[in-house]
Amino acid sequence: MSTVSVEVIAKLLNGKTTRRVQQLAKEGIIPKASRGQYEIAPCVIGYIKFLESRLDGDAGDLLTEKTRLTRLQSEKLETEIARLKGEMVSIAAAEYGWSALIGAFRAKMLTIPSRAALSLVKKTEKEIEQILTDMIYEALAELSNWKPEEDDDESGADDGATPGGDGRGSTAANADQSVGG
Repeated sequence: MSTVSVEVIAKLLNGKTTRRVQQLAKEGIIPKASRGQYEIAPCVIGYIKFLESRLDGDAGDLLTEKTRLTRLQSEKLETEIARLKGEMVSIAAAEYGWSALIGAFRAKMLTIPSRAALSLVKKTEKEIEQILTDMIYEALAELSNWKPEEDDDESGADDGATPGGDGRGSTAANADQSVGG
């Protein structure tokens, strides 16, 4: 194959400077045949591959990496702002909140039989139904205003403890306490 000067390759590569052609050769992007001489086809092919890799984001050049870093920092900041505004919560905090709510609901429902037992004696079926319905609506109304207790840490889920203790519901000592507070 015949070779051409650096000036000819510079013109072929979209008007690059001779210095830029030498840099591309030093970086291994285009092959150099001999001192100041280049083969046209391998140079054009090498430069096309270089441009394609930049389009694909494979170049790893400083501008690409800075752009990527800026984008990641922006996303992180947006997430933090949303969390601070209360628009976003961590999965651990949401999981802890739901577990605590379910535990409070369970505890409240388990108090109904003992609270209702004496008031149901010698009542008609219709009266029993009404008393139990009222107790359930009372418990549901109380739970509709329920808020989880604030822990020292943000999520309340880092200590490994689960709401409701040992999984058997509330203890007798706190069974009759208000769920929300």
